[in-house]
Amino acid sequence: MASAPGDGSWSFGKWISELPRRAWVALALLVLGVSFIAQNRVPVRVRWLVFGVTWPLWLALLVMLVVGVLIGVLVRRRSARRR
Repeated sequence: MASAPGDGSWSFGKWISELPRRAWVALALLVLGVSFIAQNRVPVRVRWLVFGVTWPLWLALLVMLVVGVLIGVLVRRRSARRR
């Protein structure tokens, strides 16, 4: 049986029980994200002005999320400079 450095007895159950709440939240979000991607693999046609692409739905939504986050960061930086 493997033991952790500096610890006489190591058990997987103890390690799991000592995980911080932040790690559990991250794990739950990971599971939700993977299940979202698995369920939204249907290709969609996205058209903007004269451009058009066919992507899986999850990828189109991810691109829009990234665009929204970038806009939020840019607006926040701009308003922080004015202060």
